[in-house]
Amino acid sequence: MSAFSKYPAQFRHRNKEVLRIEALSDAVFGFSVSLLVASLEVPQTFNELKLIIKGALPFFATVSMLFLFWYQQYIFFRHYGLADKTTIVLNLFYLAIILFYVYPLKFLFSVLLTSLTGINLFPKAIEKGLMVMTQTEFPQLVILFSTGYGIIWLLIFLMYKRALHFSKKLELTEYELLFTRKEKRGAMLNACIGLLAFLFALAGWVQLSGITYLFIPAVLIINQQLFKHKLKKI
Repeated sequence: MSAFSKYPAQFRHRNKEVLRIEALSDAVFGFSVSLLVASLEVPQTFNELKLIIKGALPFFATVSMLFLFWYQQYIFFRHYGLADKTTIVLNLFYLAIILFYVYPLKFLFSVLLTSLTGINLFPKAIEKGLMVMTQTEFPQLVILFSTGYGIIWLLIFLMYKRALHFSKKLELTEYELLFTRKEKRGAMLNACIGLLAFLFALAGWVQLSGITYLFIPAVLIINQQLFKHKLKKI
């Protein structure tokens, strides 16, 4: 059996009851998804229904991103059960940024899908003769996305750093310490990717900014392999 497959049995859950901070977080994530659903008007014609179906991919991509960040936060509180003031403040900033970035995320995914497939996901703007986005505005959208992406992962990094600060109080085992450091390291690497993409977009190198995000899977794999290598020593 691999070290990774043994993970659920080796990391103890220190919080089996839902904390108030978790209940608030679940409500915020639920509200974020509700905002996306509320933006989908009830179709009045079959053409409007087809338009909603066309927009399914950006919708599900945005929900998937929200679920990823919800799961990160869920695992953190299950593992450590921290409810100190610093963790609460970090979590509030985390939730505020996610709530703010719901519409920019969906807009970005819609723009990317439109550019890749040619599907018109902005019929109202086009009917009014409005430009959905100019070439000079796209780098600004990438900067906005990269800023949010980097800050979210930075906050996750700070939360895991907080968990390590309480390592003795939490009585983290050697395995749990390695796992926590892995998550902290992965969060920092993701934050660095967001920062690098931000700098490229700021310099006007939008293509390089987009390519930067393609390194995320490689970073995750390297981080996981490093964790397994260190795990073998114990």
